[in-house]
Amino acid sequence: MSVINQDTPSLEEMWQFIGKNLDPMGITPDKASLDHMQTFRLYLKLRNLDSTFRDTIQIHVLRNELAYSILETLVN
Repeated sequence: MSVINQDTPSLEEMWQFIGKNLDPMGITPDKASLDHMQTFRLYLKLRNLDSTFRDTIQIHVLRNELAYSILETLVN
């Protein structure tokens, strides 16, 4: 059974995402050093980290909004 399905981005799209996330840190691996499956695994790990980061930020924003709402209710 293959992990790659129709929703899987192309190899070029995966490298664009990898580059966007790792280039600023200067740790983007050489394209020639990874095969397709290694690239796919790296892409998945970065997507999961990206999702976790976004979820964490969303939780922080919601907590701030809740705290502001409670404070506003107490003041009024």
